[in-house]
Amino acid sequence: MKERSDWLSNIQITFMVSSAIIGVTVLTLPRTAAELAKAGGFIATFITGALMALVLVIVALLARRFPNDTIMEYSRKIIGLIPAKILGFIFFFYFISVVSVILRLFCDAVKVLLLKNTPLEVLIITFLFAAVYLCLNGVSSLAKICELFEPLVIGTMLLVIVLSLENFNFEELLPAFKQNISQWLYAVPHLTISYLGFEVLLFITPYAQDTSKVVKYGLWGILPSIFIYSLFVAVAVGTAGVEAVARSLYPTLQLARYIKFPGGFAERFDIFFMIFLMLGAYTTVSSYLYLSSVSITKLLGLRNYKPFILLIVPIIYVLALLPQNIKEINVFSQYVSYIGLALLAAVIVLYVLAVILKKGESLENEGK
Repeated sequence: MKERSDWLSNIQITFMVSSAIIGVTVLTLPRTAAELAKAGGFIATFITGALMALVLVIVALLARRFPNDTIMEYSRKIIGLIPAKILGFIFFFYFISVVSVILRLFCDAVKVLLLKNTPLEVLIITFLFAAVYLCLNGVSSLAKICELFEPLVIGTMLLVIVLSLENFNFEELLPAFKQNISQWLYAVPHLTISYLGFEVLLFITPYAQDTSKVVKYGLWGILPSIFIYSLFVAVAVGTAGVEAVARSLYPTLQLARYIKFPGGFAERFDIFFMIFLMLGAYTTVSSYLYLSSVSITKLLGLRNYKPFILLIVPIIYVLALLPQNIKEINVFSQYVSYIGLALLAAVIVLYVLAVILKKGESLENEGK
Protein backbone atom coordinates (compact mmCIF):
# COMPACT_ATOMS: atom_id res chain seq x y z
CA MET A 1 0.00 0.00 0.00
CA LYS A 2 1.45 3.35 -0.98
CA GLU A 3 2.15 6.01 1.61
CA ARG A 4 0.62 9.44 1.29
CA SER A 5 4.10 10.92 0.72
CA ASP A 6 4.47 8.70 -2.37
CA TRP A 7 1.37 10.01 -4.12
CA LEU A 8 2.03 11.77 -7.40
CA SER A 9 0.03 14.76 -8.62
CA ASN A 10 -1.32 14.91 -12.16
CA ILE A 11 1.32 17.44 -13.19
CA GLN A 12 4.05 15.19 -11.80
CA ILE A 13 2.72 12.33 -13.90
CA THR A 14 3.00 14.62 -16.94
CA PHE A 15 6.57 15.65 -16.16
CA MET A 16 7.68 12.10 -15.40
CA VAL A 17 6.38 10.96 -18.80
CA SER A 18 7.99 13.94 -20.53
CA SER A 19 11.29 13.44 -18.68
CA ALA A 20 11.44 9.77 -19.65
CA ILE A 21 10.89 10.66 -23.33
CA ILE A 22 12.86 13.87 -23.88
CA GLY A 23 16.55 13.32 -23.43
CA VAL A 24 19.77 12.28 -25.09
CA THR A 25 18.23 10.89 -28.29
CA VAL A 26 17.65 14.48 -29.43
CA LEU A 27 21.40 14.63 -30.11
CA THR A 28 21.23 12.11 -32.94
CA LEU A 29 17.55 12.23 -33.98
CA PRO A 30 18.02 14.76 -36.84
CA ARG A 31 20.79 12.61 -38.31
CA THR A 32 18.68 9.45 -38.27
CA ALA A 33 15.68 11.28 -39.73
CA ALA A 34 17.79 12.89 -42.48
CA GLU A 35 19.46 9.61 -43.39
CA LEU A 36 16.19 7.70 -43.77
CA ALA A 37 13.65 10.30 -44.91
CA LYS A 38 15.92 13.02 -46.35
CA ALA A 39 14.19 16.41 -46.41
CA GLY A 40 10.99 14.77 -45.15
CA GLY A 41 12.63 13.76 -41.89
CA PHE A 42 10.57 16.25 -39.91
CA ILE A 43 7.34 14.80 -41.34
CA ALA A 44 8.45 11.26 -40.50
CA THR A 45 9.34 12.43 -36.98
CA PHE A 46 5.91 13.99 -36.52
CA ILE A 47 4.13 10.88 -37.85
CA THR A 48 6.13 8.70 -35.48
CA GLY A 49 5.20 10.94 -32.56
CA ALA A 50 1.51 10.88 -33.47
CA LEU A 51 1.54 7.07 -33.66
CA MET A 52 3.34 6.84 -30.33
CA ALA A 53 0.72 9.15 -28.79
CA LEU A 54 -1.98 6.70 -29.87
CA VAL A 55 -0.04 3.84 -28.30
CA LEU A 56 0.35 5.91 -25.12
CA VAL A 57 -3.43 6.18 -24.88
CA ILE A 58 -3.73 2.37 -24.97
CA VAL A 59 -0.92 2.01 -22.40
CA ALA A 60 -2.62 4.55 -20.12
CA LEU A 61 -6.03 2.88 -20.51
CA LEU A 62 -4.53 -0.47 -19.53
CA ALA A 63 -2.78 1.05 -16.51
CA ARG A 64 -6.03 2.77 -15.50
CA ARG A 65 -7.95 -0.52 -15.50
CA PHE A 66 -5.67 -1.73 -12.69
CA PRO A 67 -5.13 1.42 -10.60
CA ASN A 68 -3.54 -0.41 -7.66
CA ASP A 69 -1.08 -2.63 -9.55
CA THR A 70 1.86 -2.36 -11.92
CA ILE A 71 1.98 -4.32 -15.16
CA MET A 72 4.17 -6.92 -13.44
CA GLU A 73 1.19 -7.81 -11.23
CA TYR A 74 -1.90 -7.45 -13.41
CA SER A 75 -0.30 -9.23 -16.38
CA ARG A 76 -0.55 -12.39 -14.26
CA LYS A 77 -4.28 -11.89 -13.95
CA ILE A 78 -4.63 -11.56 -17.72
CA ILE A 79 -2.21 -14.10 -19.26
CA GLY A 80 -1.15 -16.30 -16.36
CA LEU A 81 1.95 -16.63 -14.20
CA ILE A 82 4.56 -18.09 -16.58
CA PRO A 83 3.87 -15.79 -19.59
CA ALA A 84 3.77 -12.83 -17.18
CA LYS A 85 7.17 -13.82 -15.77
CA ILE A 86 8.63 -13.95 -19.28
CA LEU A 87 7.13 -10.56 -20.12
CA GLY A 88 8.47 -9.16 -16.86
CA PHE A 89 11.99 -10.35 -17.62
CA ILE A 90 11.86 -8.75 -21.08
CA PHE A 91 10.75 -5.49 -19.48
CA PHE A 92 13.70 -5.68 -17.06
CA PHE A 93 16.22 -6.36 -19.84
CA TYR A 94 14.72 -3.57 -21.94
CA PHE A 95 14.95 -1.03 -19.12
CA ILE A 96 18.59 -1.74 -18.29
CA SER A 97 19.42 -1.67 -22.02
CA VAL A 98 17.82 1.77 -22.38
CA VAL A 99 19.82 3.08 -19.41
CA SER A 100 22.99 1.70 -21.01
CA VAL A 101 22.30 3.30 -24.39
CA ILE A 102 21.45 6.69 -22.91
CA LEU A 103 24.50 6.65 -20.64
CA ARG A 104 26.85 5.77 -23.48
CA LEU A 105 25.39 8.29 -25.93
CA PHE A 106 25.42 11.14 -23.44
CA CYS A 107 28.83 10.40 -21.91
CA ASP A 108 30.35 10.11 -25.39
CA ALA A 109 28.94 13.54 -26.26
CA VAL A 110 30.19 15.04 -22.99
CA LYS A 111 33.65 13.61 -23.60
CA VAL A 112 33.80 15.00 -27.15
CA LEU A 113 32.48 18.43 -26.26
CA LEU A 114 33.43 19.19 -22.66
CA LEU A 115 35.79 16.67 -21.02
CA LYS A 116 38.10 15.31 -23.69
CA ASN A 117 40.76 14.08 -21.24
CA THR A 118 38.35 12.38 -18.84
CA PRO A 119 38.07 8.59 -19.27
CA LEU A 120 34.70 7.45 -20.53
CA GLU A 121 34.45 4.96 -17.68
CA VAL A 122 34.71 7.75 -15.10
CA LEU A 123 31.94 9.73 -16.77
CA ILE A 124 29.62 6.71 -16.89
CA ILE A 125 30.23 5.73 -13.26
CA THR A 126 29.78 9.30 -11.99
CA PHE A 127 26.55 9.86 -13.89
CA LEU A 128 25.20 6.44 -12.98
CA PHE A 129 25.75 6.84 -9.25
CA ALA A 130 24.15 10.28 -9.29
CA ALA A 131 21.05 8.56 -10.70
CA VAL A 132 21.32 5.82 -8.08
CA TYR A 133 21.26 8.41 -5.30
CA LEU A 134 18.04 9.91 -6.67
CA CYS A 135 16.30 6.56 -7.13
CA LEU A 136 17.13 5.47 -3.58
CA ASN A 137 15.01 8.38 -2.32
CA GLY A 138 11.83 6.95 -3.85
CA VAL A 139 9.40 7.74 -6.62
CA SER A 140 8.20 10.98 -5.03
CA SER A 141 11.72 12.45 -5.06
CA LEU A 142 12.16 11.34 -8.66
CA ALA A 143 8.88 13.02 -9.59
CA LYS A 144 9.89 16.26 -7.88
CA ILE A 145 13.22 16.40 -9.73
CA CYS A 146 11.43 15.74 -13.04
CA GLU A 147 8.96 18.52 -12.22
CA LEU A 148 11.86 20.88 -11.46
CA PHE A 149 14.22 20.04 -14.33
CA GLU A 150 11.91 19.28 -17.26
CA PRO A 151 10.65 22.87 -17.82
CA LEU A 152 14.30 23.99 -17.99
CA VAL A 153 15.15 21.27 -20.52
CA ILE A 154 12.11 22.04 -22.71
CA GLY A 155 12.73 25.78 -22.45
CA THR A 156 16.38 25.41 -23.50
CA MET A 157 15.45 23.25 -26.48
CA LEU A 158 12.83 25.77 -27.60
CA LEU A 159 15.41 28.56 -27.20
CA VAL A 160 17.84 26.74 -29.50
CA ILE A 161 15.09 26.28 -32.09
CA VAL A 162 14.03 29.93 -31.97
CA LEU A 163 17.59 31.30 -32.13
CA SER A 164 18.41 28.96 -35.02
CA LEU A 165 15.65 30.44 -37.20
CA GLU A 166 18.06 33.25 -38.14
CA ASN A 167 20.03 30.75 -40.25
CA PHE A 168 16.99 28.77 -41.40
CA ASN A 169 16.32 28.32 -45.13
CA PHE A 170 12.84 26.93 -45.86
CA GLU A 171 13.88 25.93 -49.40
CA GLU A 172 15.88 23.04 -47.94
CA LEU A 173 12.57 21.48 -46.84
CA LEU A 174 10.70 21.86 -50.13
CA PRO A 175 11.79 18.45 -51.54
CA ALA A 176 9.91 16.84 -48.65
CA PHE A 177 6.57 17.71 -50.23
CA LYS A 178 7.50 15.78 -53.37
CA GLN A 179 8.35 12.57 -51.54
CA ASN A 180 6.30 9.40 -51.44
CA ILE A 181 4.62 8.69 -48.12
CA SER A 182 6.30 5.28 -48.05
CA GLN A 183 9.65 6.98 -47.48
CA TRP A 184 8.29 8.66 -44.36
CA LEU A 185 6.74 5.44 -43.09
CA TYR A 186 10.00 3.55 -43.68
CA ALA A 187 11.72 5.84 -41.18
CA VAL A 188 9.07 5.40 -38.46
CA PRO A 189 10.42 2.19 -36.82
CA HIS A 190 13.90 3.71 -36.63
CA LEU A 191 12.64 6.91 -34.99
CA THR A 192 10.47 5.31 -32.33
CA ILE A 193 13.32 5.03 -29.81
CA SER A 194 13.20 8.81 -29.44
CA TYR A 195 9.60 8.60 -28.20
CA LEU A 196 9.91 5.59 -25.94
CA GLY A 197 9.61 6.35 -22.25
CA PHE A 198 5.88 6.60 -21.66
CA GLU A 199 6.04 2.97 -20.49
CA VAL A 200 6.67 4.62 -17.13
CA LEU A 201 2.87 4.86 -16.86
CA LEU A 202 2.73 1.08 -16.44
CA PHE A 203 4.62 1.42 -13.17
CA ILE A 204 3.73 4.83 -11.68
CA THR A 205 -0.05 4.82 -12.17
CA PRO A 206 -0.62 3.13 -8.76
CA TYR A 207 0.96 6.22 -7.19
CA ALA A 208 -1.26 8.70 -9.04
CA GLN A 209 -3.63 10.71 -6.88
CA ASP A 210 -6.27 10.64 -9.62
CA THR A 211 -5.94 7.57 -11.84
CA SER A 212 -9.02 8.54 -13.85
CA LYS A 213 -7.00 11.33 -15.52
CA VAL A 214 -3.85 9.35 -16.27
CA VAL A 215 -4.66 9.24 -20.02
CA LYS A 216 -5.06 13.01 -20.24
CA TYR A 217 -1.90 13.87 -18.33
CA GLY A 218 0.07 11.13 -20.05
CA LEU A 219 -0.79 12.75 -23.39
CA TRP A 220 0.33 16.12 -22.06
CA GLY A 221 3.64 14.44 -21.31
CA ILE A 222 4.31 13.24 -24.87
CA LEU A 223 3.06 16.29 -26.78
CA PRO A 224 6.12 18.51 -26.10
CA SER A 225 8.44 15.83 -27.48
CA ILE A 226 6.42 15.52 -30.71
CA PHE A 227 6.67 19.22 -31.51
CA ILE A 228 10.21 19.76 -30.22
CA TYR A 229 11.63 16.76 -32.05
CA SER A 230 9.84 17.61 -35.30
CA LEU A 231 11.01 21.23 -35.10
CA PHE A 232 14.59 20.19 -34.32
CA VAL A 233 14.73 17.99 -37.41
CA ALA A 234 13.14 20.68 -39.61
CA VAL A 235 15.40 23.48 -38.34
CA ALA A 236 18.55 21.32 -38.54
CA VAL A 237 17.85 20.40 -42.18
CA GLY A 238 16.78 23.94 -43.02
CA THR A 239 19.96 25.34 -41.49
CA ALA A 240 22.66 22.92 -42.64
CA GLY A 241 21.02 20.92 -45.44
CA VAL A 242 20.11 17.23 -45.64
CA GLU A 243 23.56 15.90 -46.53
CA ALA A 244 25.35 17.86 -43.80
CA VAL A 245 22.87 16.74 -41.14
CA ALA A 246 23.05 13.10 -42.29
CA ARG A 247 26.88 13.19 -41.99
CA SER A 248 27.03 15.04 -38.65
CA LEU A 249 27.80 13.03 -35.52
CA TYR A 250 25.64 15.24 -33.26
CA PRO A 251 23.61 17.54 -35.54
CA THR A 252 21.70 19.09 -32.64
CA LEU A 253 24.93 20.27 -31.03
CA GLN A 254 26.08 21.55 -34.41
CA LEU A 255 22.83 23.51 -34.67
CA ALA A 256 23.48 25.11 -31.28
CA ARG A 257 27.04 25.90 -32.36
CA TYR A 258 25.75 27.98 -35.29
CA ILE A 259 24.06 30.37 -32.86
CA LYS A 260 26.01 33.62 -32.46
CA PHE A 261 25.34 36.62 -30.26
CA PRO A 262 26.43 40.23 -30.92
CA GLY A 263 29.66 41.32 -29.26
CA GLY A 264 30.96 37.79 -28.81
CA PHE A 265 28.56 37.05 -25.95
CA ALA A 266 28.02 33.30 -25.43
CA GLU A 267 30.20 32.22 -28.35
CA ARG A 268 29.85 28.54 -27.44
CA PHE A 269 26.09 28.24 -27.10
CA ASP A 270 26.41 24.50 -27.68
CA ILE A 271 28.10 24.17 -24.28
CA PHE A 272 25.23 26.07 -22.65
CA PHE A 273 22.78 23.73 -24.40
CA MET A 274 24.73 20.66 -23.31
CA ILE A 275 24.65 21.71 -19.67
CA PHE A 276 20.85 21.88 -19.67
CA LEU A 277 20.59 18.70 -21.72
CA MET A 278 22.50 17.05 -18.90
CA LEU A 279 19.44 17.66 -16.71
CA GLY A 280 17.27 15.85 -19.27
CA ALA A 281 19.71 12.95 -19.48
CA TYR A 282 19.77 12.72 -15.69
CA THR A 283 16.01 12.47 -15.33
CA THR A 284 15.75 9.96 -18.18
CA VAL A 285 18.50 7.71 -16.78
CA SER A 286 17.03 7.97 -13.28
CA SER A 287 13.53 7.09 -14.54
CA TYR A 288 14.69 3.98 -16.38
CA LEU A 289 16.95 2.94 -13.51
CA TYR A 290 13.96 3.16 -11.19
CA LEU A 291 11.83 1.15 -13.64
CA SER A 292 14.48 -1.55 -13.99
CA SER A 293 14.87 -1.97 -10.22
CA VAL A 294 11.11 -2.04 -9.63
CA SER A 295 10.53 -4.52 -12.47
CA ILE A 296 13.08 -7.04 -11.19
CA THR A 297 11.73 -6.63 -7.64
CA LYS A 298 8.16 -7.35 -8.77
CA LEU A 299 9.39 -10.18 -10.96
CA LEU A 300 10.91 -11.91 -7.94
CA GLY A 301 7.83 -11.25 -5.83
CA LEU A 302 9.65 -8.93 -3.40
CA ARG A 303 8.66 -5.50 -2.07
CA ASN A 304 11.83 -3.47 -1.48
CA TYR A 305 13.36 -2.36 -4.79
CA LYS A 306 16.27 -0.37 -3.33
CA PRO A 307 18.83 -3.20 -2.92
CA PHE A 308 18.39 -4.10 -6.58
CA ILE A 309 19.39 -0.61 -7.71
CA LEU A 310 22.99 -1.23 -6.64
CA LEU A 311 22.93 -4.84 -7.84
CA ILE A 312 22.04 -3.90 -11.43
CA VAL A 313 24.56 -1.04 -11.67
CA PRO A 314 27.44 -3.36 -12.75
CA ILE A 315 25.24 -4.88 -15.47
CA ILE A 316 24.36 -1.43 -16.82
CA TYR A 317 28.02 -0.36 -16.68
CA VAL A 318 29.17 -3.39 -18.71
CA LEU A 319 26.38 -2.96 -21.28
CA ALA A 320 27.22 0.74 -21.67
CA LEU A 321 30.85 -0.07 -22.51
CA LEU A 322 30.13 -2.95 -24.90
CA PRO A 323 29.82 -0.84 -28.10
CA GLN A 324 33.25 0.07 -29.41
CA ASN A 325 32.28 3.02 -31.60
CA ILE A 326 29.37 5.24 -32.61
CA LYS A 327 28.27 2.78 -35.30
CA GLU A 328 27.93 -0.04 -32.77
CA ILE A 329 26.11 2.31 -30.38
CA ASN A 330 23.58 3.09 -33.12
CA VAL A 331 23.09 -0.62 -33.86
CA PHE A 332 22.64 -1.36 -30.16
CA SER A 333 20.11 1.46 -29.74
CA GLN A 334 18.19 0.26 -32.76
CA TYR A 335 17.87 -3.25 -31.34
CA VAL A 336 16.71 -1.73 -28.05
CA SER A 337 14.03 0.22 -29.91
CA TYR A 338 12.83 -3.01 -31.54
CA ILE A 339 12.48 -4.59 -28.09
CA GLY A 340 10.54 -1.51 -26.97
CA LEU A 341 8.20 -1.81 -29.95
CA ALA A 342 7.67 -5.50 -29.24
CA LEU A 343 6.79 -4.71 -25.62
CA LEU A 344 4.34 -2.01 -26.70
CA ALA A 345 2.71 -4.53 -29.03
CA ALA A 346 2.45 -6.93 -26.08
CA VAL A 347 0.84 -4.19 -23.97
CA ILE A 348 -1.74 -3.59 -26.70
CA VAL A 349 -2.54 -7.31 -26.72
CA LEU A 350 -2.84 -7.24 -22.92
CA TYR A 351 -5.30 -4.36 -23.13
CA VAL A 352 -7.44 -6.16 -25.70
CA LEU A 353 -7.46 -9.31 -23.56
CA ALA A 354 -8.28 -7.28 -20.45
CA VAL A 355 -11.26 -5.72 -22.23
CA ILE A 356 -12.47 -9.08 -23.53
CA LEU A 357 -12.09 -10.71 -20.12
CA LYS A 358 -13.38 -7.54 -18.41
CA LYS A 359 -10.45 -7.52 -16.01
CA GLY A 360 -9.68 -4.50 -13.87
CA GLU A 361 -12.03 -1.56 -13.52
CA SER A 362 -15.58 -1.74 -14.82
CA LEU A 363 -16.54 -0.48 -18.23
CA GLU A 364 -18.57 2.19 -16.50
CA ASN A 365 -15.49 3.57 -14.74
CA GLU A 366 -13.43 3.35 -17.94
CA GLY A 367 -15.90 5.66 -19.68
CA LYS A 368 -15.44 8.43 -17.11
